[in-house]
Amino acid sequence: MTTLDGEAVAQLDADEIRRRTRQLTSEVNQRSDEVAAARRLPADLVAALKSAGAFRMSMPESWGGPAMPFPDQLGLVEDLAYADPSVGWCVMIGSDSGLISAWFDDAVAREMWIELDDVTAGWLTPAGTATSVADGYRVAGRWKFGSGCTHADVMMAGCIVVDASGKPLADDDGRPVVRTIVARASCFEIVDTWHTTGLAGSGSNDFTCGDLFVPAEQTFSLFDMPRREGPLHAIRGGLLVNMPAVPLGLARRAIDEAVAIVSDKFSMPDGAPMRQIARVREAVADAQRAHRAAHAYVDAAVERAWTALVAGRPLDTDERIDLVLSRIDAFRMALDVAQAMVRLVGTQAIYSSCILDRLLRDAITMNQHIVTGAPLVDSAGRLALGVELEGFAAALV
Repeated sequence: MTTLDGEAVAQLDADEIRRRTRQLTSEVNQRSDEVAAARRLPADLVAALKSAGAFRMSMPESWGGPAMPFPDQLGLVEDLAYADPSVGWCVMIGSDSGLISAWFDDAVAREMWIELDDVTAGWLTPAGTATSVADGYRVAGRWKFGSGCTHADVMMAGCIVVDASGKPLADDDGRPVVRTIVARASCFEIVDTWHTTGLAGSGSNDFTCGDLFVPAEQTFSLFDMPRREGPLHAIRGGLLVNMPAVPLGLARRAIDEAVAIVSDKFSMPDGAPMRQIARVREAVADAQRAHRAAHAYVDAAVERAWTALVAGRPLDTDERIDLVLSRIDAFRMALDVAQAMVRLVGTQAIYSSCILDRLLRDAITMNQHIVTGAPLVDSAGRLALGVELEGFAAALV
């Protein structure tokens, strides 16, 4: 059982969850075309991932969860992303339940996340409005990029707080007041907008609500620290720590697929085995170097940060910078490696039946995410130069 209402809860530690998840990777790989065609994760695959415990990895031990360390989360997500980046992406986001719930009073959180394996989806960007009323807010809006919203149990949505006239409220520094509201997924309507080139199976549709009452206690601000204690909740940017596992898994798969193809392929028109051509070997070596360097950077940054968090020490400037830059590096590396492997394989990679075609499209799409963009690079530069961070960067970096 996985309910949190007093019934018995199945205990799965981090090692068991990792073992069960690995057992699913073969099925995930075999169903990649089905996932992409459906533009969402099939219900039975979601159920299997829940049974494996993949979505509960950040749930607290006090609830019966594993409170899986960030370094272990990286490995689990990478395994799934290697099999299918869309599945890895959905698990990476859907397993934020334990992190998001940490911003709430424990009793309130247990009412929103009914089961340990409840999937969370949503968009933190304040695209909606929350009209302040007695005891809460009347919420309306339309949000984008709700990865996994097609199988979510709980949804979160960023809102600008307004008064009865619709005027945005401001904090003491003159900034608009922003609250993230959380409610059961049934409170929202999914809008079928996810027709994309890459990450097709992630179901990252728009979602909307028109006049939803949300009690004040079911809202939080990213500018506040989580209420729950423990190393998983000692930084507000914990939501982003396991993200680079997806591009790392994608790049490793792209290299393996390309190596398998060129090992049995002959160059035309000379007919030479491709594995005996210097430029082919150099391309594979360059891709391995780029992947292993990016992987080592992510591993080192996350391990160093985790050591500090376990010790109860705030992250220093270099540790914060490395978390940001290693994440960006992993995403950009994955795109470079996928492109290089497509170029290496040649015309075989232009067909949709070749997995390299899908991996390249996935890499292009995920590199459009805000975590890879100039604002985050700027944030790392600001930290290095001792310039105070502003806006969402101040909350998440």
